Formats: sequence, C-alpha cells, structure tokens
Amino acid sequence: MTTGWVIALIVVGILLVIVASKSVTGPIRWIGFGIMQVVIGALLLFFTNLVGELANFHIPINPVTALLVGLLRLPGLAALIVIKLWVM
Repeated sequence: MTTGWVIALIVVGILLVIVASKSVTGPIRWIGFGIMQVVIGALLLFFTNLVGELANFHIPINPVTALLVGLLRLPGLAALIVIKLWVM
C-alpha cells in the first residue's frame, strides 16, 4: 500500500469518527491529546538515547514506543529499558 492510500484512509477514518460523534470538538480533542502524548514520549526517548549513548544503549523511537512512554511516562520508560536489557 502506498503512502498516499494510507494517508487517505486515515483522513477518511477521522472524518467518519467526526460524523458519527455528531460533535467536532470531542474527536479533535482526543486526536490532539494522542499527538501530544506521542511527542512527549518521543522527547523522553530522545533524551534517554542521548544519555544511553554513553553506555552504548539505544531504544528505537517509533510511534508505538513513543505512545507507550507518552502515556505511562517514567514507568513506561523503565519498562522499555527493562525489556531491552532482559529480552535483547
């Protein structure tokens, strides 16, 4: 699937949620909240990787890990570090 189709499906999905909810502010507020959490998580992961560079330690920054750390904050970051150390 090309990038254009994925973007089109996301936009159509957001529009369907807005139409189904009969309110524009609710879904937009939740989408904004989710984006804010992903940004916060990405920043925390970036600074963790910056410090972890001294010990040759790296956690990949992708939407899943960023959302996990964004929603759970430090416990989520600690969980990713423990998983990285034990599993990998």
